[in-house]
Amino acid sequence: MTYSLPLDPTLPLAGRLCEVAGALLVPPAGPERPQPCGVFAEGQPVVESLCFAGDAAAPVNVFPAPRPAERHLPGTYLFGGILSGHFGHMLCEGTGRLWALDGRTDVAGLLFFARPFDKARQCGKMFSQMAALLGLPPVTVLEAPVTVDRLVLAEQGLGSGALLNGRPEARAFLRDRLAQVAPEGAGRRFYITRTGQPARRGRILGEESLETLFAAAGYEVIRPEDHKMRAQVAMFRGASHVVGTEGSPFHLLSMAAQDGCKVAVIQRRRSPAFGQICDHLERFIGGKVLRLDQTVSVHAGKKGRNPNLIYLEPSRPAMFAALAEAGFVTGTPWPEMTAEERRAALARIETELETRLRPMAVEELPADEGDEEKDAA
Repeated sequence: MTYSLPLDPTLPLAGRLCEVAGALLVPPAGPERPQPCGVFAEGQPVVESLCFAGDAAAPVNVFPAPRPAERHLPGTYLFGGILSGHFGHMLCEGTGRLWALDGRTDVAGLLFFARPFDKARQCGKMFSQMAALLGLPPVTVLEAPVTVDRLVLAEQGLGSGALLNGRPEARAFLRDRLAQVAPEGAGRRFYITRTGQPARRGRILGEESLETLFAAAGYEVIRPEDHKMRAQVAMFRGASHVVGTEGSPFHLLSMAAQDGCKVAVIQRRRSPAFGQICDHLERFIGGKVLRLDQTVSVHAGKKGRNPNLIYLEPSRPAMFAALAEAGFVTGTPWPEMTAEERRAALARIETELETRLRPMAVEELPADEGDEEKDAA
């Protein structure tokens, strides 16, 4: 069964849905990939329940053999797709069908599957903050097959990787709903750091001292994971300038920031994700994103092929020059790290990883594996 999504971010979603009476929803029963789950109508697979992560032509699920329903849910429900236990994927893949709720009052709830290697209850708990912010009907992450009176299956209008640009109604739904959160202040400048994340999830070399430079330039240094999602949205809505090392927080920023917010993204790995996230921000917020991709050094383990475990050192003079030209900073240019500072920064990461890192030339970097789960971390 072949089914793919359009990649044109200007293509409307209006009318691209179907409704199925007496639908059977079968969640994954095992850890296989692609994930064995889907929706059935009169015993036949419903192709619109195929779900996508970062590849518009390769669904992440396949249809299993139907299993008997363990309960029946009366009323009309919206099929939400597959929820991930990964924050960035949850934001992008779990919200791609919500556009179909706009203007509807008959939907009793949302039904999701969880990835078979994530716990359904944990996925539901993670998504609950976003659901509350968006004013969604009750959300259920299915752990056993169910039937419903009527199921709405909308085309997925947002995903990760190649699907990050989204489609018009999906972008509008998310931005319109989050625009109802009152901004916390105005004209605030934020530097989003990854120093609170484990080193294995990726960071740039010397980010601790870079925090100090941005703080001196008038930026509030934040670790988004230290704040509830509502607080993050309120801060982002009060922002005039945001700079940070590329990663999942920029997905929420794209949905929440006000038009005109100026954004600069620092590359932290050799991966398509850097450009995809920058394009994603431009499509959601409007305006050009400043792409800070000048690199002084690269360090990795001998066998490292995960892009999260390849540590780039951004050029501080080049970064400052680009930021100053774009109106993000003023004052004295930033020097590169000294050899001693570089050694200390490497030692911190090596201690955490319990492995030695070696310098590499850019041309020595391994080819990106194309694993969008790693690339969107």
